[in-house]
Amino acid sequence: MVAADEAKPEDATATALRAAAISVATLDRIESAAAQLEADIAAARQEQAELRAGAGKAAEAAVRAAQEAWTAAGNAEEASEQAKSSLRTIGRYMVATIVLVLIQVIFAVVFASSAH
Repeated sequence: MVAADEAKPEDATATALRAAAISVATLDRIESAAAQLEADIAAARQEQAELRAGAGKAAEAAVRAAQEAWTAAGNAEEASEQAKSSLRTIGRYMVATIVLVLIQVIFAVVFASSAH
C-alpha cells in the first residue's frame, strides 16, 4: 500500500489528461462517423427519389404505350372489317363480270352458228 500512498497528484492529473484526450479523440471519431452516416443517408434518399421519379416516368410511358396499342388494335380491327367488305364487293363484281363474259360467249356462239 505504500506505492499507492506515494502516488503523486501530478501522476493522477497526467493520467486524467491522457484519459480525457483519448475520450475526446474517440468522440471526434464517433462524430466523424455520424457525419459520414448522415451524408450516406442523404445520398440514399436522393437516389431513392430519383428512382421513384424514373419509375413514375416509366409507368407513364407504359400507360401511353398501352393506350396507343389499344388504339392501333381498334384501327386494325376497323381496317380488317373494311378489307372484308372490299373483298365481298370485289367478289360480287367478279361474279357479274363472269356472267357478262358468259353472255357474250353465248351470243358469239349463237351468231357464229347462225352465220354458217
